[in-house]
Amino acid sequence: MERCLRLFKQDYFISEINTVTVEKRDHQQPFPLHNHDFNEIVIVCSGNGLHHWNDYVYPITSGDILYINPKDVHGYESVNDLRLDNILYLRESLFLSSTIESYLPKVTARHNERSWRIQPSSLKLLSPLIEQLDIESKKNNLASVHLSEALFLQLVILLDRIKQAPTVALPTATHQLDLLFTALHNSIATPFNIDVFCKENHIASRSLSRLFKSQTGMTITGYLQKRRLCDAMSLLRTTDYSISMIAAECGYDDSNYFSSVFKKLTDQTPSEYRAKFNDKKE
Repeated sequence: MERCLRLFKQDYFISEINTVTVEKRDHQQPFPLHNHDFNEIVIVCSGNGLHHWNDYVYPITSGDILYINPKDVHGYESVNDLRLDNILYLRESLFLSSTIESYLPKVTARHNERSWRIQPSSLKLLSPLIEQLDIESKKNNLASVHLSEALFLQLVILLDRIKQAPTVALPTATHQLDLLFTALHNSIATPFNIDVFCKENHIASRSLSRLFKSQTGMTITGYLQKRRLCDAMSLLRTTDYSISMIAAECGYDDSNYFSSVFKKLTDQTPSEYRAKFNDKKE
């Protein structure tokens, strides 16, 4: 595995008895690959960027929820007005562990079981809890530690409840976004036509495009391109597929055009990108 920074709990938790804390990143800058000796829930509040997570790379934007384990290696790049609420917690030291565990992904959960999206409107439900948790977690008396865990329990229950809520209960605008994200995630290797999608789902394409841009800071085409290139980055790092095969897997019929777009985003050709990671593994 390539080298990465190691972050330690004593640099973030104010005392040895504190088990939960909040790190707000109102202007998250690019951050190199790192891991830490604590668990973390990352809530993407606004903006966008690329998230490296073990051998996966993909765009993140408003509403993405990530559960990071201590052994995970992750980092951020190509950020654009990215704002995060990071909830750090010591999973094995929680006083309310037996209850909280019921609402967290299992320790052995796969990557795709520890990342999902909530509707942007649901972020407003989380905000008051996070604000109160932020205040209490900066105190080191036992009552505040217990209250912090109680607030954290409320937060993970609310996240789980939002995740389990039926799609039909979602507001119209956010339901449209949810349908669109699902369609985009299923269109990595195949063409995507916004007009066809909107016609099939009885949605006005112009208003959907405006809504998407206001919530993510990206155009629909720009997001899909980033998503495809992120999949290509993962394949370059983890397989020996040819460049033309990877281009086809990621929705590009022309491997030369794929290489041109890839270099524009990363300042490297696909071959240079692959070589960089192969060198680190040696």
